[in-house]
Parts: sequence; structure tokens; C-alpha cells
Amino acid sequence: MFKYLLLAALIPAVMLQNADNVDHESWPQVAIRPCAGVRPPPRGVRIEDCVELPCLLPRGRDANMAMDFTAIQDATNLNTVVTATALGITAPYELPAERAAACNWLVQSRCPISAGEDLTYHLSMPVTAIYPLVSVTIEIDVVDQSQQSHGCFVVDTRVVAN
Repeated sequence: MFKYLLLAALIPAVMLQNADNVDHESWPQVAIRPCAGVRPPPRGVRIEDCVELPCLLPRGRDANMAMDFTAIQDATNLNTVVTATALGITAPYELPAERAAACNWLVQSRCPISAGEDLTYHLSMPVTAIYPLVSVTIEIDVVDQSQQSHGCFVVDTRVVAN
């Protein structure tokens, strides 16, 4: 019986962990590059513990980023597309489905969103312990249900030992 009571108490605590509970305002603003093509750059990007480029991403921890952007058009859904380039190889970086669903990680907002709406998106990206200790260029693009980009940036990082 006690196990069920403990489980019932823990579920609401886990459900409350979302972008609204993250202190992203204290994270340093970082210099980013715009993505290729006509994808709009964000208004600003903050990365936890990144004081200079390349941002250091410790293995075995999550890399936390906050991106301020303005919605390009009305959207009912947002998804995060991440591409990583390391050692001359570019490949998609598949986020876990719950983290790729950007609507779940908007700060003080939820989907649907409206054109012209100023938003902040929090991304928590796993950096697993098996990643090699290399420099990685990361492209992050937030796209809607019609694949229209609402904000895209490129940042230089380096995976380091924890």
C-alpha cells in the first residue's frame, strides 16, 4: 500500500518538471550563427554554464538551452530538428520524442501559437557518457507542422569529460 501512496505523490512532482520551472534567465547569452537558407535566427540564445565558445558539454549530463524567438506564422505544433557535425560528418541528432515536442517546452506558453507571438523555448539535450571528446557544431531548428522554421541557429560546442 505504501508503494502506491509514494507513487501517487511522485507523479505530480514529475509532471510539474517543465520549462516553466527552469531558471533560464540566469544563463549566459551566447554568440550564435544563423542557419543556412531563409530560416529566421532567434532573438537570443542562452546556454547553461556557457561563458565562452565553444560551449563545453559534459558527458553524462543534459545540455540546457533557452531560445527566444518570434513566431513566423500561426502554428498548432512545433518540433525540434537537431543536426550535429563532428569530425567532418554531419548527421541528424535524434532527440527523445518528449524532448523534440517543442510545444511541451515553451516557457509560460503552449501551442497553438500565433504569428508575431514572442516565445521562449527550453531545450534539454542529453549528452550521453559514450560520446567521444570532440568538437561538435550543433544546428537547432524549431519547425511547425508545415516544416516552416520559426527559429534556427548554429553553435560551436565541445564534448568534455564530466
